[in-house]
Order: sequence, then C-alpha cells, then structure tokens
Amino acid sequence: MPRVSVVIPTYNCAKFLGRTIDSALRQTYRDFEIIVVDDGSTDGTQALVGAYEESVRYVYQTNQGASAARNAALSRASGELIAYLDADDLWRPDKLSRQVEFLDTHSTCGFVHTEVSVIDEQDTVLHTCFNQDTKRPIPQGQCVRDLLLRSHIQTLTVVERRTAFDDAGKFDPRLPVAQDYLHWIGVALQGYGVGYLPEPLGQYRWRAGSLMSSQRRLLGDFVKIYEILSTEYGLERSQGPEIMQLVKAQLYTTQRQLAYLERRECSGAAARQRLGALIRQWPLNLELYVDFAKTYVSRQVS
Repeated sequence: MPRVSVVIPTYNCAKFLGRTIDSALRQTYRDFEIIVVDDGSTDGTQALVGAYEESVRYVYQTNQGASAARNAALSRASGELIAYLDADDLWRPDKLSRQVEFLDTHSTCGFVHTEVSVIDEQDTVLHTCFNQDTKRPIPQGQCVRDLLLRSHIQTLTVVERRTAFDDAGKFDPRLPVAQDYLHWIGVALQGYGVGYLPEPLGQYRWRAGSLMSSQRRLLGDFVKIYEILSTEYGLERSQGPEIMQLVKAQLYTTQRQLAYLERRECSGAAARQRLGALIRQWPLNLELYVDFAKTYVSRQVS
C-alpha cells in the first residue's frame, strides 16, 4: 500500500497534463500512487494517461467540477498522506521527500504547504518565490484567524494527512473555484496546525485570460464560503464570538467587493440586487448607499 496518494483532477488539459504527471513520477520519494480523475474531458486526455499504463490510475467521470473530481480520487486513494497537484502545474523532484519528512517530525500538523514559483504557458518564470515577492503573510501554526482573513495557500503545494482530510470533510461541490480554501479552514478548525516550507517546491501556471475572468467567480465562492461558515459550522460555540464576528465582517467586505465587480464587468442591476440585500442587513452603513448610487453611473467611471 503506497504511503502517499497523488491526486490530479483534470478537464481538457492534455496540453499540459503529460508534463505534470512526469513531474510527479520524477519524485525522489518513491512510495506513492498517482490517481488522475478526468472530469469529462474531450481533448484526448484518456489516451494520454493510458500511455503511462500501470504508473497512473485513470478514473473518468462526467463533468462535475474540481470538488467532485478530487473527492472521486480520494474515495479510491489508499495513502495515509494526500498530495494535491493540478493538471497544468509542476513539482520539483524533492517536493514529496521534503514534505513527508516535515509531517513525520511535526505530528500536530494536518498539512504542510510551501512557497511556490509562478510560470506562464511558455514556462517563463514570472515569480521565483511568489509569496515572498508579493509580501504575502503565510498561514502557519495554529492559524484559524489568519486563514479566515486570507487564502494564501496554493493547492499544488499541499501534502495533507488523510486523518485531517477525513476530520475536516470532503471538498464542497457548491464551490466551483475555491473549494480548497474552505477545506484548509476546516482542517484548522479541527485543531490541526499548518506547516510551511519556505522553498518553492512547485510551479503554479498562470494561463492567459484565466485571472481576470475568474476574479468575479472567485469572490462569489468567497461569499459562499463565509455564508457556509456562519450558518453551518457552529463557529460561535466552537471558536467564540470574536471568530464569528470576523467571518461576518469578511462576508460583508467580500459582498461589497463582488458588487463593485458586478457593476464594472456585468451590470448595475446585478450590483443593485446585491447591495439592496446588504442595505437591508446593515441599514446604518452609509457607504452602502454610496455604492448603490454608483450603480447608476457608467461602468467606465470608478
């Protein structure tokens, strides 16, 4: 039984998937299995993965999204550790060895993540150390509050204990974009520590057009995450009123940000609907009325 299960969800990513699998197969740590879940691809993914024969387990499902694909892989995984890798990203050869060693010596950590490099579609390095270059605070240790404030954990950098995954629960299919963020929060809420290695042991690929087009979807998922946390996780009972108030503040701020993007990129009507609901909840917040008035102004005007 392999100790590490490498989970790769993919959807129409055959252009990059072979190199991604190769980067996993080149790991110096050898006690692992690779499970690729094809989420309804139509681009020759099955034939590509089939060429790896027994080195890679292939699972096909109709298109259901990344959460369902990861959950499908994990329902078949046998490892006590889970390593996440998306279909267009890459690992450095010593990644698994470094992280397995870390978890073996830090028994209270539910998962460990690392610094990350950023590359484009042509493999040009855009950031050697993304978190350091952008001066991002790094969630580590007992960090529930930090995680609620920011989502600075890149999925391809994470190796997680299976016990932590089981305690926190599956990836939520209601979240098409940010299901990993809710899961990391769930692990921390179970009392696990978060480990971090400052070396860039993976490469995250920025693809043309994906960042701007996904920003509104990402904020939409963040709104859902804070709604789920505030209504389904019993935070006030388990974490206290301060954490519950923090989640509500994040929900308020994120909905304002989303309304701004809806006004700029979509329509004033969509923004007005969201802001109207906010005004009903917080009728004394004058900034909301200013936001609402701006929805009647041209999208080209800030």
